[in-house]
Amino acid sequence: MNTLNNKQKILLLSIIICIFNIFVFTISFYYLFSNNNKDIITYKDEIFNISFNKKIYYVGINETIDININNPDNINYSLITDNSNLISIDGNKITGLKSGKTNLVIVLPNSKVITSIIYIVKGLVASPQEFNYNKPYLSCNYFSNDENKLIDNTLKDRINDVGYKTRAAVIEAARFLTLNFDFRIHYFYENGRLNNFSGKEYVDGEGRYYHKGLFLSESKFDSLVASLYGPTSWGCPLTNITKAHGYGYYVGKKYPNGLDCSGFVSWALYNAGFDVKDTGAGDSPRNDDLYDLGEKNIITDELLNSKKVKVGDLIAYNGHMAIIVGIDKEHYYVSETLPGLKGLVTKKYTKEKLKNTFTHIMLMDSVYKKDGNLTNMWY
Repeated sequence: MNTLNNKQKILLLSIIICIFNIFVFTISFYYLFSNNNKDIITYKDEIFNISFNKKIYYVGINETIDININNPDNINYSLITDNSNLISIDGNKITGLKSGKTNLVIVLPNSKVITSIIYIVKGLVASPQEFNYNKPYLSCNYFSNDENKLIDNTLKDRINDVGYKTRAAVIEAARFLTLNFDFRIHYFYENGRLNNFSGKEYVDGEGRYYHKGLFLSESKFDSLVASLYGPTSWGCPLTNITKAHGYGYYVGKKYPNGLDCSGFVSWALYNAGFDVKDTGAGDSPRNDDLYDLGEKNIITDELLNSKKVKVGDLIAYNGHMAIIVGIDKEHYYVSETLPGLKGLVTKKYTKEKLKNTFTHIMLMDSVYKKDGNLTNMWY
């Protein structure tokens, strides 16, 4: 019988190894993509020092995020998805196409796979360069309890990414609700608030919402501690008790629930980790409102030219409070809600218009203490 020479042995061994790798690769993919009852997640391969930096990523429609791969050894790999209808991939960047859930997969040279989960979140979009005044108002019960939870998880994840209890976290919360969220939140005069100041009603979630996450579904009702005419989530009809005929609000009539100005600012601060209590806004001798946070300054050219003003600082006039969420060479971008603005917006101001509209800026370094992953603009 003829025996194999060394070259033939090497060739045969190579063929056997190749067939084995194909078999392992096929079995791995079958196991990964056919097991729909489990979230199969591997953080790190046993042989190669490579991993995702998260087990779950969240992305909005048409939003692009960078997937940071921990790859200190510069290992060659491929990044793929099991559903190209939901996300597209360009290098390490993924873009959400439509809402759903998919696996993102690192394929390694030994045919093993490392997976992470991608949620493409309903109701979230890529941040526009300027606020979209044409986007629809939030309607009643548009989101399910599960969808509300997913949006809340996305907000929490993004706040943690920039640094919980930092200046950047406050900006992230404000930008998230005004820019990433694909619906406008209605203005609603407060029916009262939780600190029950000056004898007003002790009320939770009626024109204000001092809780973590967004008030989008009935799943949030259990967390409310006091109701007057609610509970109704944002966008659902709620009886108004404030007389404001000049703005079209009448006592006893129903309007879509939403946020008043200080309610929005308090919500953003609370979600970022700063518990300032459910407090209002007013230039008064009292020491119990948002005007008393940080270092209060009258707005002047000198102040605006001093470079002391940062994104995340609060800006106000008597009875109104807002957050500066963007600064570029020519403009200040302010997230705020008023009846005249017809709900929550991020509005662009020139320096002159800013001075003519607002009276005070609260410099917030003493409150935030840390900047976190701070950006002057969101794009």
